[in-house]
Amino acid sequence: AHIGLYTIISSKRVGANGKVVAIEAHPSNFEMLKSNIKLNQLTNVTPLNYAVYSKETKIKLYLPDEESGYTMHHSIMSNYVFTKYKDKTEDKFVEVNANTLDYLLQLNKITDVNWVKIDVEGAEFEVLKGASNVLSKSKDIALLIEVHGLDNYRPILEFVSSYNFKIEFEKSNKTGDWRHIVLRKHD
Repeated sequence: AHIGLYTIISSKRVGANGKVVAIEAHPSNFEMLKSNIKLNQLTNVTPLNYAVYSKETKIKLYLPDEESGYTMHHSIMSNYVFTKYKDKTEDKFVEVNANTLDYLLQLNKITDVNWVKIDVEGAEFEVLKGASNVLSKSKDIALLIEVHGLDNYRPILEFVSSYNFKIEFEKSNKTGDWRHIVLRKHD
């Protein structure tokens, strides 16, 4: 969820009868997310301070060199951060709680999901592996995934196609190292 830009937009789109679950792993970003939720008087948003992953665990959230102004990109995937910021070392991380999307939604009594946005800087496949209930049981559901790295692309598509998801939109950057894909379930 980062600091809440899409949370605010989503909250207004789903209206008073809808619900938004905004999940942010980075502690400072989470505090800013909560402030933005309060500032915008969003009563239909549940913020959660977790990393979404394929299992319950504690994981290292690797951080780029924030002194150089790189605060946007952090990941549980150390290879993503250190490829992007080659001069950085592995000692810049914060340990965070992680759990599956299925568990976090069940914990908050969310059973009907129609939109999932995933932007996790290289850990997209791990998020999807922990969302089997959401992917199989939700009928009218779409996914927006920012896929980082070409190595992730095919496994992600194969995985979601086993749940009958098909690509409706796709756009990549000029270098091809990330793509935005929108997938919708077709039964």
